Parts: sequence; C-alpha cells; structure tokens
Amino acid sequence: MNMNDKIVERLGLIGEVVSPGLVDTSEKAIKAGAFFKNEKIDILFVLPLGYTTGMVVLPCVRQLDIPIRILNTHLDTSYDYKTADTTIYLYHEGPCCIPEYAAGLISIGKKFKIRTGPFSSERLWNEINADCSGATTARAFRLMNIGIIGNTYTGMVDMPTDEHRWLKATGNLIIRPEIEEIEEAFHRVKPAQLQDMYKQFREMYDVDKTVTDEQLTISAQLAIAYEEIILKHNIHAFGYYWWGEKEIITQLRAQSSLAVSRLAALGRPGVTEGDVRTAMGMKILDLLGGGGMFVEIFAVDYDKDFLLMGHDGPCNINMSEGKPKIQHLEVHHGKSGHGLGIDFDVIKGPVTILNLSQFNAGDTFKLVYTLGEIVPGDVLNIGNPNCRVKINRPIHEFFNDWCQQGPSHHMALGIGDHAEAIETFAEAMNFKTVRI
Repeated sequence: MNMNDKIVERLGLIGEVVSPGLVDTSEKAIKAGAFFKNEKIDILFVLPLGYTTGMVVLPCVRQLDIPIRILNTHLDTSYDYKTADTTIYLYHEGPCCIPEYAAGLISIGKKFKIRTGPFSSERLWNEINADCSGATTARAFRLMNIGIIGNTYTGMVDMPTDEHRWLKATGNLIIRPEIEEIEEAFHRVKPAQLQDMYKQFREMYDVDKTVTDEQLTISAQLAIAYEEIILKHNIHAFGYYWWGEKEIITQLRAQSSLAVSRLAALGRPGVTEGDVRTAMGMKILDLLGGGGMFVEIFAVDYDKDFLLMGHDGPCNINMSEGKPKIQHLEVHHGKSGHGLGIDFDVIKGPVTILNLSQFNAGDTFKLVYTLGEIVPGDVLNIGNPNCRVKINRPIHEFFNDWCQQGPSHHMALGIGDHAEAIETFAEAMNFKTVRI
C-alpha cells in the first residue's frame, strides 16, 4: 500500500486521480467499475501490487470504454534475491499476473497497453504523461464545436467532409455561420476596438514597408469581425472559403490571414480552402501542446532528402522562430484577391505531421501521421511561412506510403513528438490510426 500511495501521488502531478482503494476480489472489481463510470474517468491505470487473478480486473474493465493501461512498475529496480524471504519475493511479483490480464482483456475485446519500467524511469513517466494527454484531448475533442464558413475550394475532391462522421464521433453537427455574419460584424466594428487591434498588430509583427496603414487597418477590422463570429458560435476549429462576386465579399476572405492566424494562436485554428479536417488536426496538436499549423507539400528535394512544406493564408504565429513578418501580396497562392501575407521562420526540431482521413476509416475518421524534423536551410520567400521537413524514412518510401492512406493534400504540423499521445487519443475516440 506504500507503493500504491507513491504511484497515486505521482499520478496526481499529471491529473485528478480517483481510486476505489485496493481491489482484491471480483465483488470489489464490480463495484470499482461502477465507481469509475460514475466518476467519468478519461483513462484507467491498473497497478498489480502482487499476484492477483484476472477476475480481480475484468469485472471492472468490462464496464468501461476508455483507454486501459497496465502499470508494470515497482519502487525497486532490483532486490537481494539471496537473502529475500517469501514476503519480499511476493512483494515483487506483480509482473507475474500481467500476461494473465492481457489474455483476459483480449478475450473480452478490450484494447490495452502495458507500461513497463521502474518507478524512477523518466521514460516510463513520459509514456504515462502521453497517455493522459491523449485521453484528455479526446474528452476536449468530443466537446468541440467545429464550423465551416462558405464552402470548400472548387474542384478539390479531398476537401468535402462527411458530416455524419463527425456526428457519430461526437454527437454534434458542424456549425455553419453565414459569410454575411462576418460582413455585418465587419461594418459594426467600433473605433476604439479598431485602434486597439491595430496597435496589437503593430506590436505583434515586423511590418514591411509595402504595408500601408489602410491595409493594416482593414486586417485589424477583420480580426475583430472574425473573432466576434467565432466566439458567438463558440467554434474551436473551422474551415472557410468563398470566391464572391462583390469586392467586399472576396476581400473578407483574401484579407483574412491576420485575423485567422490570431485565432489559431489563441487556440481556435481556421484553415482556408474549407478544410475543416485539417483544422481539427491542428486543434488536436494544439491540445497536445504542439501548436499546430496547416501545410502542404511544396516540393520534394531529392538531393537532400527533405520535403518543402508550407501554405498561404492563416498560420500559427506561436510556431515562429522570432518575430513574424507581414507584407502586402498582390497574389495569394494563385487565388483571387489581394492582401497581407504572414511569413516567419518555423521553429526547428522534432515535429509531428497529422492528417484526418475519412477514407477506409470505418464509421468516423482515421488518423494518418508521421514524425520528422524541421531542419535549417533556404526556403521560399513568397510571403508565406514554409520549412524543410526531414521525415524519419527515405522520402520516396514515405511519400508513396502516405498517399496510399487517402489523406487530404493538407496536413497539420505540430512541434514535438506526439506519437504516443495520438495513439491514445485515437483509442479513446475509437479512430483508426496509421503511422507512416
């Protein structure tokens, strides 16, 4: 019980721990399952303190539909076998029953993972932290509102999202504000609001000489309008796009980079071209602590074996290495309209690339992801952030295998290695995963 208390105390540094106490009979296991259901826990940790039969575990876990982790850990890294008596030997015999637990969990169709290592292992606690992060991200994800404003980019066959998949995954429908709502909000911005936002942008960005006060003022006015509508509907991630015949309607979209980038930095990412699934991917990475911005593959560099990745429009300035820059662009990524473009050097180091696919995904979504690294080197100077990404596989193998999974051509890119957390998140959401 001393060991139990120390494990619970350490878990308490990660999240709120609830426990039914020591469970050592089938009857107590049944009551423990009811207890955990009532507490609405996100993840279950099972810690055998010695040998116990599988029927001390199964009556509990069969009542739950959450990630299950068996902790094969101990305060001791070893002990003196020559002098140990039966009590000491039994005190260290927790690992004995874990294969039995595994067999029982497989028998009743429950997914699980085993986390092995001494209590002092930093690697073990990193794995447990990732499990908890993934599980709590799933809870937040189910409560999210996602939105689409306007439409998907004309002719892009990978952009439309099956709304019923979102409904099955979360019980929610996609929220669809009207473009007119942004237009009306734009026109009712008050002078004091505008002055404050204009000042924020002047402080937040390195403003190029190509940017006029009028252009920055319009972007500030749009930022206030977008924020009003996104907060009005409490949207946590959204896709947006429209063409527009009237100049004002076209420019509400073309001038939106600063407005939507600001929302991404505040944890409400938006993705142009109507790509709501990549916005969802960005939000997942944001919840996991990786920031998250959307990219596509600009080029494959066969000489140095990397991908050049980036996109026009909104980005996440939290991922900037230094102060982001803005300049006026006459052409955005080849689209209609003109406006301000954001550019910055993306933070170097390990990254996770994530895509939500609805193809061969079962009833909901499939997470396709890979790990890589943003490395130094020359990039494009086109007014949009882009970066060199080396994948942990030969580029030709990665590219071919990635495309076989039916991803969209956009991806969410986040700082850090979030593989374990993504797997736990998917387990909690009952999503398929494919790691490339």
